[in-house]
Amino acid sequence: MTSLRTYFSAAAVLSLLGSAFAGDVAAQNLAGRVQSAGNGLVQFNYPARDGVCGNGKSFINIGGNSWYGTINESTQRELCETGPVRVVMNKADGQIVSIETFVGPLQTEPGVNDLGAVSASDAAAYLLELAARGEGKPSRDAIFPASLAQGAQLAEPLLSIAGDQSRPRETRRQAISYAGREVERGNAPADRVTSALVRIATDGADNSDVRARAVSVLAGLDRGQGIPALMELSRSSNDPWLASRAMQSLARSGDPRAREYLRTALRGRALSDDLASTAVRGMGGSYATASDAAFLREVYSSLPGAKSKNSVFSAVAEIGGADNRQWLLARARDANEDSDVRRRALSAARKAGAEMSELVSLYDAVGDQQMKQSLISLYGSSSERPAVDKLISIARTETDRTLRRRAISRLSKSDDPRVKQVLQEIVER
Repeated sequence: MTSLRTYFSAAAVLSLLGSAFAGDVAAQNLAGRVQSAGNGLVQFNYPARDGVCGNGKSFINIGGNSWYGTINESTQRELCETGPVRVVMNKADGQIVSIETFVGPLQTEPGVNDLGAVSASDAAAYLLELAARGEGKPSRDAIFPASLAQGAQLAEPLLSIAGDQSRPRETRRQAISYAGREVERGNAPADRVTSALVRIATDGADNSDVRARAVSVLAGLDRGQGIPALMELSRSSNDPWLASRAMQSLARSGDPRAREYLRTALRGRALSDDLASTAVRGMGGSYATASDAAFLREVYSSLPGAKSKNSVFSAVAEIGGADNRQWLLARARDANEDSDVRRRALSAARKAGAEMSELVSLYDAVGDQQMKQSLISLYGSSSERPAVDKLISIARTETDRTLRRRAISRLSKSDDPRVKQVLQEIVER
């Protein structure tokens, strides 16, 4: 597939930056003022967008829920004040080596060259130009203060940076994340952002971390607007990595459309064991219901391999309930199942809340020695009376010497007062 580099050359980045901000000339003047300020600390401030506040020195709050900076008992007592964004840059050898961002009451530290107030559009344009041209950490860190600028339209410049493979990986990842937030703020059409993220995600020549961030942001787009694209990406049979990433994002989303898609995929598609396992975990996650558990029990036998089947055991155990517990116990008893599968079912049944009396009754119902050994280990890990009683019975009556020795070994670690006498009797026989 054509690399996104085809669509966004370095020249296109700068062109989009210029068209996005009417104050581009003034922004370049700001760049000149910062450059001429010499080495050391230089700062400027500009109006913050609605919903942004801070204490001017250590924390920033966005929208009431997102906090940045240092929050402790002392700072929690301070007011979160609306106010300008203050950007402090540290320069060395003529280059910007760090960027710090503050919101709230203006502060001027000793030795700081204060350039004063600038327009929000000029500041945003200048900061995004740093992100588009700069090197290292300052390139990434320039995006956050740009996102706080009042009235700034950031989507196109951010998407340009995101698609420019000559940019630092972390800068591109940051640009992708903030482009997604522009959709949530209503500053960018979802289809425009979605199509750009899909191009990044599907470019097999691009960095995998950047592609993964594009997939993740698609899953988080406001109102689930990236879900249809993720469904399509999960069908990428020629790119198993991308299909798996998309399926993982769908599985975590909780979107009803995604959950129905997972059901359809498990029921009808020829999924790999890994993809099927991802879909199962999604169905059995935080949003699972009893009907989801019933569905997983239904498709269990048609799943492609051990990994996805084991995921069903984990999922139904997590959901719990009598039906799931009995189903797991039935799998543990099923002689047609592989020994490893039966042992995993046993462990899941215990996690699902199977009573020790139910687990004790399994011992005489199974003929597989490995399964019996697993049961003895399970009894030995419990101090419940039925478990200790069963171990005593095995130690006294089991004809298989290996199993008897295992039961005796487990009993030797028990604190039950009856055990010492039983072991003495066995020794004296």
